[in-house]
Amino acid sequence: MESSMKKAVVERRSRLLYLSMRRREKIRKAIMDKRMEIQRHIRHRMYILNKMKRLAHTFQPPPSSPSRPSSPSRPSPMRHYSPAEPKSDWWERVVTKEFHPQDWLNTFHLTKDTFDQLCDQLRPEVKDPTCHVSLEKRVAMVILRLATNLDYLSIGDLLGTSSTTVIKCVRDVCNIIVTVLKPLFIHQPSEQELEEIAAAFNTQWGFPHCVGIIDSLHISVKSQSQTSDGWNSKGWPSTVVQGVVNGHGHFWDIRVGFSGSTDDATILQGSELWMLAREGGLSPKPPHKLMGQPLGFVLLGDAAFPLQTWLLKCYPESPQLTPQQRAFNTQLSHARTPIEGTFRRLKARWQCLKRNNSNAALIPVMTQACCILHNMCEMNNDPFMEKWLEESSQSLSQPCDLAPACLDDSNGEAVRSLLCDYLHQLPESQKQGSTHTAPPDLADSRPVTLSECAEAVNILTTLD
Repeated sequence: MESSMKKAVVERRSRLLYLSMRRREKIRKAIMDKRMEIQRHIRHRMYILNKMKRLAHTFQPPPSSPSRPSSPSRPSPMRHYSPAEPKSDWWERVVTKEFHPQDWLNTFHLTKDTFDQLCDQLRPEVKDPTCHVSLEKRVAMVILRLATNLDYLSIGDLLGTSSTTVIKCVRDVCNIIVTVLKPLFIHQPSEQELEEIAAAFNTQWGFPHCVGIIDSLHISVKSQSQTSDGWNSKGWPSTVVQGVVNGHGHFWDIRVGFSGSTDDATILQGSELWMLAREGGLSPKPPHKLMGQPLGFVLLGDAAFPLQTWLLKCYPESPQLTPQQRAFNTQLSHARTPIEGTFRRLKARWQCLKRNNSNAALIPVMTQACCILHNMCEMNNDPFMEKWLEESSQSLSQPCDLAPACLDDSNGEAVRSLLCDYLHQLPESQKQGSTHTAPPDLADSRPVTLSECAEAVNILTTLD
């Protein structure tokens, strides 16, 4: 009896010690998380401050002495002007008359031709007799806000108007961009377009019957409250945009405006894309055959999405995976490269998506406008500057959700097995695509093999 009591005391003491250690660990982790959150806020404020300084430096004129005539000098390729000049003069005299192409790219993150195209397409719809600001100025306000994440007051100072006018212009013009341009730049592809997308994707990324890659991006926003469902699984407040891109990194489907706690599968299941795909809208009529089996078009997702006959993902990691299944996982992960690069370029060119402190009702419209303008810039081959990636590289880590197995379609496993067998029997030269015409950050990052080096040497020798 006494021994059993001692044993119970020891067990209870061990249990209390374990609970105490866990409690201390939780407290320590909470303190560390709070410190990291404070440091993130400090880094963000420093980033905004440095960006303001860079903009002030960009628009600052070289000093000149009034008492001494300035000697003629060769003009610099970059013009420098100061926001301290007459406010209404910066746009009319400096931007429209003296900006070089590189100035447009540095300031607005797009070319002058794309800006003009945007204005021309919006002109018939932007009609507000009560607004004294020209169309070009209104579009410039929107682009500055989306591209640089500059606050409304600073944009108003640059363009000679009030912050209230800037807010109204950003809201109105973003809504018009979505209404007018979304049907032109982001829409459900026709059957012929799906055929072309699948053929190009197979050539470029080595995955047959694929018409798109689907994924989600969390955008940091200001928190409404500590108890809000806007906090994601990584512990920071966000809104979610879910998109589908083709092999060139162009969106053809987007969904926006979801709180950070919404998982990817829930967003997809509530979309028109889900209904369309389940009703056979992604299948050609009649369906093409692969290894003698009829097979429609498919999308590629990650572990956050449910397996369907039209939506494939990698086999779950397990020691029981066969070499053939592991090779399939490698091929599918490689084929998902375009959407990873697309989200990087999207956040880098339109830096309001790094952290958006706008009104919660405006953020979904701004996000859609960014996706539309992304497609416009990519289709126009507007240059992309690597320094934008560096400026947006300090983003918070994205959540990684897992879709429950109960959402998987049992018929989807047959489709995955069919494609796994098909890719396994392909010769090595046809795997992972034969060409890579995507932007550098969408390109293949796998190491070059000795056989590829030898082949390259042979080609160069032949050319010599």
